[in-house]
Amino acid sequence: MVHAQFNWYWYHVPTFAPYKVEGLFLPLILAHGSSKQSAKTALIVLQSLTPNAQNVFRILAEYQLSHPDDEGMAIDNLYSISRERFLVSSQVTLNAHLTEFKDHELVKTKRHSDGQDCLYIPLTKEGLEKLLSEIS
Repeated sequence: MVHAQFNWYWYHVPTFAPYKVEGLFLPLILAHGSSKQSAKTALIVLQSLTPNAQNVFRILAEYQLSHPDDEGMAIDNLYSISRERFLVSSQVTLNAHLTEFKDHELVKTKRHSDGQDCLYIPLTKEGLEKLLSEIS
């Protein structure tokens, strides 16, 4: 029945390149997408996470907005603030949240000039502000 309703075309266009090579040219969701699309994608991911994970992300986002010249937030600082607000009970819990963020490319890690790992969100300021307003 579907065949009668639509006029389907099929083109066979092989590249004969391995899938790894073809996959290199696919854009990453947050790194290369538009700011609007990136914030929308991040919102969908954040809504599927627990409230504590969302609040940990909020801490990082608010820090990034208030310190635009910094290279990112140190993991130790994020842990201490999250623990003070009773969002995580241990470093293991924070690492579980960070793994989820990194898997969905919500958060990236950068080496600070003093050798410490810092976290940052690869969104523009406008995209980050829009995201924070929508998850509240």
